Amino acid sequence: MITPLLLTMTLCFSLADGINDSVADGPLPNKETQSKEIQSTETQSGESTAKNLSAATGYWAGSDMEKAKTEALQRKVPILLLIVRDADPVSSSWSRQHLNDSAFLKALEKHGVPALACVPGPSGKIHSSTEDQNDSCPLAGCENCKAHQGSTPLLKNLTIPKLLPRIFSIDPATGEARAIPEDLPFRGAKALDSYLAGRTETTPPTRREYRFLLKHIDRAREYSGYEEFEKGCQELVAAKRYLSLFGQEMTDLWDQAYAPYRGRGIQMIRKAKYALKTDRMLGARLLTRVAKMMAHLPEGERARHLLNALQPREETSDSKENPDQNIPN
Repeated sequence: MITPLLLTMTLCFSLADGINDSVADGPLPNKETQSKEIQSTETQSGESTAKNLSAATGYWAGSDMEKAKTEALQRKVPILLLIVRDADPVSSSWSRQHLNDSAFLKALEKHGVPALACVPGPSGKIHSSTEDQNDSCPLAGCENCKAHQGSTPLLKNLTIPKLLPRIFSIDPATGEARAIPEDLPFRGAKALDSYLAGRTETTPPTRREYRFLLKHIDRAREYSGYEEFEKGCQELVAAKRYLSLFGQEMTDLWDQAYAPYRGRGIQMIRKAKYALKTDRMLGARLLTRVAKMMAHLPEGERARHLLNALQPREETSDSKENPDQNIPN
């Protein structure tokens, strides 16, 4: 005959193993075996509609034009196309002065996605480059030729001014281009920053904020396995701080990354509530673990509210007759 003590110990160990398994076993059960609750939360996450966005790492848009256009759309800023003329004394002198000026580069980056394009010089040619994308480009402020070659399609349908350099503001959605005053590139970083700031009603999110958001989401996807589950939760919390700066698509992307965490959180809370029916202390420990691991995330907040509901309160005659009514739903 199994003693009550042995039965309680067996239940504790089995539930503790179960809560570990819900995190430790990695992927959730497949869709055929998932509960309706977990299926519902994953469907609501926007997994079917959100894109797997990733940020470019270079400064100039030409390094990865598709990612640059996506960044401009998400930040709601234009592509700022800077055009210089190859082997032209004016362009060369200007580039050495301004494209090595961190303040000027920051002004471009603050108000848009910077792009650099080079047009043929007096000889009618553009400097030669190798196929190696890591080659050294003779243009000042340009690490390799791909950084400006990739922006060449932006020149289509543009009337190239005689006086270069020149900056064009290009709408990433429509491709509509608007030239900014021709003297502005020569007036320095402060004048450029002031002019561009006056053309927007609100301050857009910065490139750094955009890249940080995507980096945290990427890490959360990477850490979704059981061994780094808590790390992944922390990355999601870090990413969540930036969501208010962006539109619905970025929120959908975050929800997509959060889906496996949500499913595991639901499972762990369910196991904890089951444990509460027979062992209030074990159930409270399991909820505490969920609240800690998923702090500042929806399931972590849910676990915290359940813990608060377990706090001792004055007993009534009804609660003495029916102790199960004090177990939170």
